[in-house]
Amino acid sequence: MGEATPGIRSIGLLQPFAWLARGLRDIAHNPGASLFYGAAMAAAGAVILLAVAQMPYLFTAAISGFLLVGPMLATGLYDLSRRREKGEPARLVDSMLAWRENPSGLVGFGLFSLLAGTAWQVLSLVIVAMLYKGSAMQPLALVVEILRDPQYTGLFLAYLGIGGVLAAFVFALSVVSVPMLLDRKCDLLQAMQASIAAVAENPLPLALWATLIMILTAAGFATGLLGFIVVMPLLGHASWHAYRDLLAP
Repeated sequence: MGEATPGIRSIGLLQPFAWLARGLRDIAHNPGASLFYGAAMAAAGAVILLAVAQMPYLFTAAISGFLLVGPMLATGLYDLSRRREKGEPARLVDSMLAWRENPSGLVGFGLFSLLAGTAWQVLSLVIVAMLYKGSAMQPLALVVEILRDPQYTGLFLAYLGIGGVLAAFVFALSVVSVPMLLDRKCDLLQAMQASIAAVAENPLPLALWATLIMILTAAGFATGLLGFIVVMPLLGHASWHAYRDLLAP
């Protein structure tokens, strides 16, 4: 049997900024391995977006799905932070095999991420198809048209609202889940329960953390995905430190 759900700590409102500072130190300690993950994630995002560039009905779903599976993609970064914390060698090849620490739990979370991403994609297909209506516009032009034309306002706001609710749900379930699965002999349900408890105990600091994640992610997209080379390792390492502060040993 796995460990009991660990105690949840209360943290200060501005603690997320400390996580980012520690994340920067982790990158500086092992820039090659950390930035490798960032470059790989940026390349994967570029391939996904290029593949759907001519298909507006898949464009938003591709972006959203990329973000939903982010915590799972960062497993190697969590392992690098953990190894540095323990004073162990933090090698790229070892971090790439970190999933073997808890394969059932991590694969289970991967399946959960896939299910959430698929659900959002199906929903996006329906809503974007309603907005698209056979237009020949490119995705960016379509977004501009949707924002400009009042007839789309209600449906567009509904789309954002549904997406926000789903994102908040996934965030609440994942804020400490993957680092915990990597670090402890626990199952997926225990990890998700701990994650929800951490959010319930610290709603304002974790709301700030979610906001910082969105801002940095937006910056990554605004730079044509190049920013993700640094943003993704930063958020991955910082998420490890969030887990350490939120859950008692």
